[in-house]
Amino acid sequence: MLIVQYLIQRGQRKGWRLGGGAAVKAGVLLFLAVFSWPFLGVLDLPLTFLGIPLFLAGIFLLWAVLVYALSAAGRRAGE
Repeated sequence: MLIVQYLIQRGQRKGWRLGGGAAVKAGVLLFLAVFSWPFLGVLDLPLTFLGIPLFLAGIFLLWAVLVYALSAAGRRAGE
């Protein structure tokens, strides 16, 4: 998230404008990257969070955050 934020701020300083469509595309690429095995392997530990296995809780949390980010980007693209 911090990398994406940094790149957006850097682009704004150079006069670039990241429109809503580009933000949606970046969100989809982020979604694909986060749900690849190397990132999901970090959550594959024999721990629980509120009685739920950490792997399932982490997947749900990542999914919820990415859906919210894509909906916000899509809303911005529609403006």
